[in-house]
Amino acid sequence: MSRLLCALLLTTSPALAEAPSVVTDLPLTQSLVAGILGEGAEVTALLERGADPHHAQLRPSQARALSGADLVVWIGPGLSPWLQGPLDSLAGGRVLDLSAVPGLYTQDFAEDEHDDHAHDDHDHDHAHDDHDHDHDDHGHDHSGMDPHLWLDPGNVAIWQRALGAELAAEDPEHAADYTARAEEAAFRTEALRAEVAAILAPVGDAGLVMFHDAYGYFAHAFGLNVVATISDGDASAPGAARIAALRADLQQDQAVCLFPEANHPDDFARVVAEGTNLRIGAPLDPAGMGLEPGADLYARLMRGLAQSIADCVTGG
Repeated sequence: MSRLLCALLLTTSPALAEAPSVVTDLPLTQSLVAGILGEGAEVTALLERGADPHHAQLRPSQARALSGADLVVWIGPGLSPWLQGPLDSLAGGRVLDLSAVPGLYTQDFAEDEHDDHAHDDHDHDHAHDDHDHDHDDHGHDHSGMDPHLWLDPGNVAIWQRALGAELAAEDPEHAADYTARAEEAAFRTEALRAEVAAILAPVGDAGLVMFHDAYGYFAHAFGLNVVATISDGDASAPGAARIAALRADLQQDQAVCLFPEANHPDDFARVVAEGTNLRIGAPLDPAGMGLEPGADLYARLMRGLAQSIADCVTGG
């Protein structure tokens, strides 16, 4: 009888093996897909916890996973230029470039006044579809469109619905399930926006200094005042002239907090803050690469950023 019961359960329960095989670039995108694919389904992230999202070289096992995937989901070439070549040569299934999904709010990187370009850190009130993904082999170029799109929850809600549609097209038999989970995920993301806004409410217009220019969407979505960045790119260390210029300007900008970044030493942050009234906050992790992977990674990432910023500004 027990064998018969097991056989019936196997034939009447949804077969996880039938779910589309999905590979993503980062744990962040893995978390978004997992929430829509369904509980128990496996999603492979090419980069592991603690890796640099801008630089990678695939192992043979990862190349095989990429070539065998029904669907590959990635942020796009602006953030992960290392994946473009393998996608072109290995991917045999569908590929979803999240940065090219219609309807996203997009903005360019802020021009840097310390590189002799005038800019206004708060001029982010325009949306456009200029997907200029210029990049080189050393990291994404900090000109053209800013690829850190997930730091605006509105973009993530659009992604979640797009993922639902993509999975439905790949697996029509379960299309209604994917669509329903995508709508539920988008609803939770909108609720997360309100939660993050509440955490950040005490921050007000306090001047914030970030390690690099990755927080434009976050600042736009939640009304933050990012007055400067220490580094002008992910792979570049700030020179002595830049640090001197920053220190001189920040004494006049009424900046309150300076934030190092995960996977980067905080030496430069301490040099910039020396002799100023700046408080040094907890290291920020804008891509969540240091977080435990899981379907709730995105929510933990956003809450963590908000709480770290609020704690520094309020002295918590």
